[in-house]
Amino acid sequence: MASKYSCGLVQDLLPLYRDNVCGDESRAVVEEHLQECAECSHILEQLNGDKIEQSLSLEAGAVLKNHQKKEKRISAIYGLITAGILLIPVIVCLICNLAIGHALDWFFIVLTSLLVVASVTVVPMLATEMRFLKAAGCCTLSTLLLLFTCCVYTRGDWFLAAAVPVIFGLSLLLMPAVVWQIPLPEPLKNRKTLCVILWDVAWLLIMLAVLCVYVGGDWFWTTAVPVIFGLSVLLMPVVIRQIPLPNLLLNHKALLVMIWDTLWLYGIMFSSSKYSSSEFYWHNSLLITSWCLLLPWAVFVIIRYLQLHPLAKTGLVILVTGVFSATINDAIRLILLPDGATNAPSILEANLFQWTGYPQTDANARVLTLIGSVVIGVMLFFFGLNAGRKKK
Repeated sequence: MASKYSCGLVQDLLPLYRDNVCGDESRAVVEEHLQECAECSHILEQLNGDKIEQSLSLEAGAVLKNHQKKEKRISAIYGLITAGILLIPVIVCLICNLAIGHALDWFFIVLTSLLVVASVTVVPMLATEMRFLKAAGCCTLSTLLLLFTCCVYTRGDWFLAAAVPVIFGLSLLLMPAVVWQIPLPEPLKNRKTLCVILWDVAWLLIMLAVLCVYVGGDWFWTTAVPVIFGLSVLLMPVVIRQIPLPNLLLNHKALLVMIWDTLWLYGIMFSSSKYSSSEFYWHNSLLITSWCLLLPWAVFVIIRYLQLHPLAKTGLVILVTGVFSATINDAIRLILLPDGATNAPSILEANLFQWTGYPQTDANARVLTLIGSVVIGVMLFFFGLNAGRKKK
């Protein structure tokens, strides 16, 4: 008995019927037709078994695989063509070098220069996987080989003095991408930023050491310690978040950063001591450095460890900063000139009714700074205390 609905119409409705998203009328049409048509019932069984989807998936995978093979084949052809083009100047230079100099000397410079070009053109085309990593490695090695060839050709001794800065410069550019592609041990997989920072800092210090030896200097530590201090100020907050710490220190990472930076600041003072001939160097430098460190440490303790309302903390920071700014000149003057032999008036000698001359104006300005910071700081502190009580 012929069905009153065509198989084409029902087969279009079968996916909707299988997913239970068709209307009641369409469902009734499909069910009535399936009772009379074995072919459409068989198609529904195939749909329920996901055979069609699996077949489509396999077919799509095969198409993608063939497309990848085609792309790799085309890339390899272009790579070989580029390599052939680069061989032309190599052969020409070889013939010219032998004809003119009867020996191979500057030919190797041309050859290694073209190797650098090939590392960023041919290698990415011929590599089937990890193209960037292979290109970066070949570029670095070919660049070092070029430097070595030029050093030998000029009979110089500067290879290391040039190679290490080149490695450092390339590391700054390429290492972030390289470390994301190379396999790392399990403890370092979530610390890739730390790996990049340590690698670059290590090569920076190696560069300073090599250059110091090359010029016959003795300034390595005098340069390295300030460099480490400067990098610590910028990078230590990032590093401390990625290194494993005991449970006791997990909530004190900022304190560790402050201690680390403070120690390296004193390290600068010690590393520079040999360049000072003053017998008062240690006395003056220790006192001035320690006095100047009081401000950042006081601000840090207020913000990090005092359990106060933000307004109260702001008031204390303004108060401490104002008092420090107003008294720093007098403190340093007392350290350097304990006998008071100076023409600069102390803050205690300020006269707000006299504003003649720079020293007097400076002293008066510091007094106003002190008064303003005390007034504003105390007001904010008490406002913060009241706000904290109301919040509780």
